[in-house]
Amino acid sequence: MQSHSPPSLAVICPCFDEENLIKVNLKKLIELLEKLSKKQLIDFSKSSIYVVDDGSKDGSWKELKEMNSTYPQVKCIKLSRNFGHQNALLAGIISSCEEIVVSIDFDLQDDLEAIEKMILKYNSGFEIVYGIKVNRSVDGFLKRAFASFFYALLTILGAKVIKNHADFRLMSKRAIDSLRQYQENDIYLRGIIPLLGFKSSTVEYSLSNRTIGKTKYSFSKSLSLALRGITSLTLKPLRIIGFLGFMIAVFSIFMTLYYVSQSIFYPESTVPGWASTILPIYFLGAIQLISLGVMGEYIGKLFVQTKNRPNFIIEDFLK
Repeated sequence: MQSHSPPSLAVICPCFDEENLIKVNLKKLIELLEKLSKKQLIDFSKSSIYVVDDGSKDGSWKELKEMNSTYPQVKCIKLSRNFGHQNALLAGIISSCEEIVVSIDFDLQDDLEAIEKMILKYNSGFEIVYGIKVNRSVDGFLKRAFASFFYALLTILGAKVIKNHADFRLMSKRAIDSLRQYQENDIYLRGIIPLLGFKSSTVEYSLSNRTIGKTKYSFSKSLSLALRGITSLTLKPLRIIGFLGFMIAVFSIFMTLYYVSQSIFYPESTVPGWASTILPIYFLGAIQLISLGVMGEYIGKLFVQTKNRPNFIIEDFLK
């Protein structure tokens, strides 16, 4: 909840191979902190920008160290290797100690002006504020179509997600303390945070184009994240498999009775054929392989969880 004095703000930015964006975008974020401070929305002296280097292979860390030595607000976290976007984001959130946290991708395609609206929502009593994309014209058609399909699929499967929300959000310290209690290895923050249950609101904004370079989040990574989200949030795929197996069994019984009755009462009309033998085999084989694949995903998550490996390892932390 809001205190009488302006709260301290932490801006969390995971980055990977963003050498050319480091100085430009960090200066934009520092200017944002100064602007918010002038409006007495945050305490500038206690606010920080956490940049999490998720195992970059270019000169990102060198640039970050330089910015850290120049600007006291910039804090840099270097992970020992590439742990993935969600784990890098989690590392920054958990490492923060400020009163409120805003997470945003380092390319800054999300609207920085929306952060002020988020803080105003926080001051009104909301502990989680989600950024909602209302204009995604800068995304390609395939990415927009995939996102729409993914959100629709999760809704059908009964998962609680915020439509058109990625990882641009504000969280209070109390919400973050609750997030720390989740010990999942294959974590999906977009699905976990709504489960916290705190009073929440939304802020709408439009995406902008990247100023330099291109996104590091490929379609295959988006697909992997979607699969993680489904297996993390719902058991319905397993139940669908069970229902499908039951229906196929019922169908098989009826077809067996049909062919037996045909051979008994109308033997002259029974023509042995390739299709009646081979097609059911292909159909059932495909169903079995799909079922094994879905079950394998869930069993794999259990396998990873039982090993209790860390979600990330911090190699260096420049405060």
